[in-house]
Amino acid sequence: MHLVHRVLATAQVLQKEAQRIFKPHGLTAAQFNVLHLLSGKPAGMRASDLARALIVDPSNVTGLLRRMKQVGLLRELDNALDRRQHVVALSAKGRAAWGAAFREYERNLAALDGVLSAANRKAAERVLEQLSGVVGRLS
Repeated sequence: MHLVHRVLATAQVLQKEAQRIFKPHGLTAAQFNVLHLLSGKPAGMRASDLARALIVDPSNVTGLLRRMKQVGLLRELDNALDRRQHVVALSAKGRAAWGAAFREYERNLAALDGVLSAANRKAAERVLEQLSGVVGRLS
């Protein structure tokens, strides 16, 4: 199997596992990623900064944040500098959902880390970084 296909197949397996982990907590992987980014930001983050951190188009984040606010996972904060920019932070419900999901997420990451030696992990990281750099130059 070509290396790129192996990377994509692995990404799909990891995505399915993420869905299995987050579903009992009422979250999608995308919602968990937003909550995780906001977990260390009591002052919240702008939607544009979340999009950049998630490596997605800002238009995709707008709908996701709106849905997360509707179910009470996020709260909107006033942005004194620019009222046009939306700043969101975790609500109490969002922090609780993130905390419960994060514990299981950490356990699974530790299990994955235990499979690879430190040398193999470093080698894999180098190869993936190299591939990412090449793809960036191709487009």
